[in-house]
Amino acid sequence: MTTHGAAADSPAGARDALVTGDAVVLDLRTASFAVRMVSAAIDGVLQLLLLVGSSIGLVWAAERSGLDDGFVAAGVVSTSVLAYIGYPVLCELLLHGRSVGRLVMGTRVVRDDGGPVHMRQSLLRAVMAMLEIWSTSGAIALTCSVIDRRSRRVGDLLAGTVVIQERMPGLTPARAEVPDALREWVAGADVGRLPLPLMQDIRSFLPRAGTINPESRRQLSRDLLHRTLPHVAPAPPPGTDPEQFLTAVIAERSRRDEARLRRARDRQREVSAEARALPFTA
Repeated sequence: MTTHGAAADSPAGARDALVTGDAVVLDLRTASFAVRMVSAAIDGVLQLLLLVGSSIGLVWAAERSGLDDGFVAAGVVSTSVLAYIGYPVLCELLLHGRSVGRLVMGTRVVRDDGGPVHMRQSLLRAVMAMLEIWSTSGAIALTCSVIDRRSRRVGDLLAGTVVIQERMPGLTPARAEVPDALREWVAGADVGRLPLPLMQDIRSFLPRAGTINPESRRQLSRDLLHRTLPHVAPAPPPGTDPEQFLTAVIAERSRRDEARLRRARDRQREVSAEARALPFTA
């Protein structure tokens, strides 16, 4: 997980970022709607199995021991609370924001500031799930998750939580190269002011640009171009292709970041060597 000063980010660029109380933007990717649906389905099946199994066992025990119907009804209510409330709350507390479904899908629930969830927040999410998922067959949760840009349901909005994607599918790293037509321009351009969320959007768009519908591809590239131009100086040559511009900016920014990290490591090694060479004094 990486961090970036929020003061350096523009409001538009940081609209989807997680920001801590110290005004630090966290580099966390929120889980997609589809991933959350699969995770919820897995947990839902386990909750139903827990409820049905406990109810059958309770009825069988009542028939064998001749328990009063009132005790049986109280037991059914208790097993329902255990399945619908106890399961999600205990899972999130014991597994640090995860459940069985989230472990399978590689996701985790965190607070809006990136910190671990508390019992109060887990309890509120579980109680709201009774209404928005179980009582309405998921209609309320589905509508809210589609509308919200972080795919949060009502329980997340009330509890101040968000589901993040911890485990990402393995991808073959591909290094962006500066197009020949823009080498001279980008070598003298200032590309160090790009907000972190904007860089993430560009890096997400470029590798999959070839698989996007042509019209959507042009629209996305133009949108990223307009978002990037205020942070780059001077402007690219007139008539520059938006995707070539984005590729040049990301490639040059990555090259400069790598060079800066190498210089910092070299300097650290030099300081360490000088410290070891100093004579020992009591």
